[in-house]
Amino acid sequence: MKIKTGKILDLLAKRARYEDKNYEKIPHEKRMLAITPDTGIFYNSLIRATKTKRILEIGLSVGYSTIWFAEALPNNGKIISIEQNPDKIKRAKQNFVQAGVSKKIKIRQGNAKQVLQEMLSEFRKKRILFDFVFIDADKENYPYYFQAGLAMLKKGGIVCADNILYPTRYQKSIKKYLALVKKTPNTMTTIIPIGNGQQFTVKVK
Repeated sequence: MKIKTGKILDLLAKRARYEDKNYEKIPHEKRMLAITPDTGIFYNSLIRATKTKRILEIGLSVGYSTIWFAEALPNNGKIISIEQNPDKIKRAKQNFVQAGVSKKIKIRQGNAKQVLQEMLSEFRKKRILFDFVFIDADKENYPYYFQAGLAMLKKGGIVCADNILYPTRYQKSIKKYLALVKKTPNTMTTIIPIGNGQQFTVKVK
């Protein structure tokens, strides 16, 4: 890992720890709401092992997970990341420059459901498949994000989602999401107890 990439990841992880300890003091729209460092290491390794080149990320925030993903991609790899909050997009772009990964990332700003609807329409024309889809946005819409991501995923590709086990305040939405994933045909799924809990689904057909 490049020194400047590791440095910005360390700084963002430090910020995330501060937010966890001062959760009530920081407005929701200002929080990173990031994956944990061990989750980042897990996905970085997964992307390398599977030789992933195209990633769809639903929920950019300030780009902590995105940097972990981008660092593992080859030079011709690409991430499309969706985010609505303009302040977070600005912060993410600054982080990408500092980490030296900007060229690998394209941000699509807007409501995630609307952006995905646009992408699905584009996909029907171009049929460019993703290797990996990562979901870390509003939990009540996880089912839609999963189905949209799965539709644009290659055979053998992977869909993962964060916050499956923690925080427990999301359990109601996550329970509905997991029920949908479980009954989705032509997939294999499991929960991995890393970080806040990762749901890991492979598209078999």
